Amino acid sequence: MVGGNGTNAFFLPNGGSPQTLITPPGATNAFGINDKGNIVGQFTSANNTPGFILPSNASAAFTTINQPTGITADVINAQGINNNGLVVGFYLGNDGQVHGFNANAPASPGGSITATAVTDPTIPANPNEPGATFVFSQILGINDAGLAVGYFGDSTTSQHGFFFNTNTNANSYTFLDDPAAMFHNGVEITQITGITNSGEIAGFYTDANGTFHSFVAIPTIRTPEPASLLLVAAGLLGMGVFARRRKSG
Repeated sequence: MVGGNGTNAFFLPNGGSPQTLITPPGATNAFGINDKGNIVGQFTSANNTPGFILPSNASAAFTTINQPTGITADVINAQGINNNGLVVGFYLGNDGQVHGFNANAPASPGGSITATAVTDPTIPANPNEPGATFVFSQILGINDAGLAVGYFGDSTTSQHGFFFNTNTNANSYTFLDDPAAMFHNGVEITQITGITNSGEIAGFYTDANGTFHSFVAIPTIRTPEPASLLLVAAGLLGMGVFARRRKSG
């Protein structure tokens, strides 16, 4: 497990005590770790907050992740890394909103790499949110098959979960809302925050009272883009997950 206290990033081994990571100077936060012990996160440097990759909890040789080409602000939030070294997260765009990125960890740690901007999704029409348009997106996790998960926000301030296949040049998205998610004060929220190598996903949604609930979803067909899922939400098994597949324009 990895995390941060607002000043220092830390690593928590199984059955052990938190260990402060040897990370770049400035305030640091660690957000993701893979089975090899590679750690990703974000640090503060002068007026920038780039991302970083640390080979292990005992290493001091970090790689800096800088903003995609053409982006002014160097604000990178590295959220996850799979066992193949593919990093995902989000960056601050020139429009003042965050957008998804990916980057490949270098064979030798150190120096810096440039993140690659992920094409924003073309969001599907939602009869409950007429006229809603895309505003921002965050990619929060990735498995070894290259299937990433996250969510997007729209112009109604609602948020909706998605899968993104990093292996296809078509930038294919699958959109998914928890079927128990309800509108509260005109806003509906589903976020997918993690995915395992077996395809299980985790996240949270809000109900009609605006209360947050966690969920775990288990694909019934284990493919890079699951067509149907069984949803375990608040201890209950639910069917009929709302999934819509679109390709970005």
